[in-house]
Amino acid sequence: MRSLSFEKVCPLVYCLFLYVPLLTSPNFPHFASASSTTEAKALLKWKASFLNQTSHNDQLKNWIYLPNSSTDTNGTNSSSDPKANGSPCNLTGISCNTAGSVTNISLANNTIQGTLHELSFISFQNLEYLDLSVNKFFDVIPPQVSSLSKLIYLDLSRNQFSGRIPLEIGLLRNLTLLYLHRNNLSDVIPPSIGNLKSLVDLAMSFNQLSGLIPTSLDNLINITKLYLGGNNLYGTIPKELGNLKSLVDLDLSFNKLNGSIPTTLGNLTNLKYFVLYSNNLSGPISKEIGNLKSLRYLSFHNNTLSGSIPTTLGDLTNLTTLSLEENNLSGTIPKELGNLKSLQILSLGTNKLNGLIPTTLGDLTSLTNPYLDENQFSGSIPQEIGTIQKLIEIQVDQNQLSGHLPQNIFRAGTLKYFSAFSNHLSGPIPKSLKSCPSLFRVRIERNQLRGNISEGFGVHLNLTYIDLSDNQLYGEISPNWGLCPNLTTLRIARNKLTSSIPAETGNATQIHGLDLSFTLPEERL
Repeated sequence: MRSLSFEKVCPLVYCLFLYVPLLTSPNFPHFASASSTTEAKALLKWKASFLNQTSHNDQLKNWIYLPNSSTDTNGTNSSSDPKANGSPCNLTGISCNTAGSVTNISLANNTIQGTLHELSFISFQNLEYLDLSVNKFFDVIPPQVSSLSKLIYLDLSRNQFSGRIPLEIGLLRNLTLLYLHRNNLSDVIPPSIGNLKSLVDLAMSFNQLSGLIPTSLDNLINITKLYLGGNNLYGTIPKELGNLKSLVDLDLSFNKLNGSIPTTLGNLTNLKYFVLYSNNLSGPISKEIGNLKSLRYLSFHNNTLSGSIPTTLGDLTNLTTLSLEENNLSGTIPKELGNLKSLQILSLGTNKLNGLIPTTLGDLTSLTNPYLDENQFSGSIPQEIGTIQKLIEIQVDQNQLSGHLPQNIFRAGTLKYFSAFSNHLSGPIPKSLKSCPSLFRVRIERNQLRGNISEGFGVHLNLTYIDLSDNQLYGEISPNWGLCPNLTTLRIARNKLTSSIPAETGNATQIHGLDLSFTLPEERL
């Protein structure tokens, strides 16, 4: 057989070079229309499986199939328009590329009730963004989700998905965000998640996940946010998490993790939000935590951590919240904590801390909420604390504190809740209390406070509860108590008052809890 001549081959090649670009052109109508039609049919088939067809009608009312036509109502050719009728690009929550292929499905917060079983994932080869959050989707996440090879963003959070996280999700190598939080997902975290090396945000909080935290997560070298809180994870915290140098947020709270906090976590120098609270962690807080100079929020409360508070925590000068309460910490409060000039919340309650409260806490000019209750502190409450101008709530109750209350502690007029009950405090009630307009709740019962009770209090418009019982207060009951419009509980039992109950107080209908027992002589009650 004679071969084709060069003259015959060249025109054929030339035509081929013309034809191939035409096939791939976004303006090539037949092929773009075929792809769009497949996607539109897949979306409408999925929508037909939703259980509550009426409740989301307003949001998805235009999810109706209108086939493409080569001629529009004006008699002009419209088939080259990728957003013509019949294209998925016109549907609410759908976005497309220039070729008319779906790249974005955003149906968040639409009260949709249904499953993903009827969604043909393989039909969406160009999908990059899938957001189904805040709906009522249920049942399992199908393994076919791995067909979305170009997916960058996957948010299935705040639904009712159950069952296992599919192993195949580890095939979505382009994912930068994976949100599965607040569902009913169970079983283990698949180690294949470690294959998602492009991940920046990973949230699986508040599910029913169990088992160990997979060490393969140390492959997520680009991750900045890792939220695994609110599950049933157990075992130790993998030391490999210390390799995730880009981490900014780390939340492992509300699990059943045990063992010590790995010292390698001190390598996470970009960390700003670090919470391990409500686990079974034990052992000391390592001094390496002081390396995390970017930290703003640190909460290890409700564990069984022991030992002393490391002085290196005083290096965390960006910290706004330090929460270590409900542990077995002992020793004294390091004076170095006075360096934390940005600190607003200091929570050290319910430990075994002892010694004096350091005067350097008075240097915490941003402090609003110091919680030092249920420890073994002794000595007096430092007068320096009374100079802090932003105090909102103070709890120093159930210690062994003595001496006088700081005279200026109420002067700033911002304090709402003051609790110092069950100590050995003595001396008068601070005069600054009388003019503090913000007071909401005061508990200083079971101390040895002295002084004339009629001189210590004014009319407090916001006060709802006050307990002065079991002190050595004397004088007359002030009629001002009856003029406090929101006061519902007044307890002055077991003091040394000398007059009868003023009419303003006795007739105050808003006061439901009035306890003056063993306070007044019987004939004056």
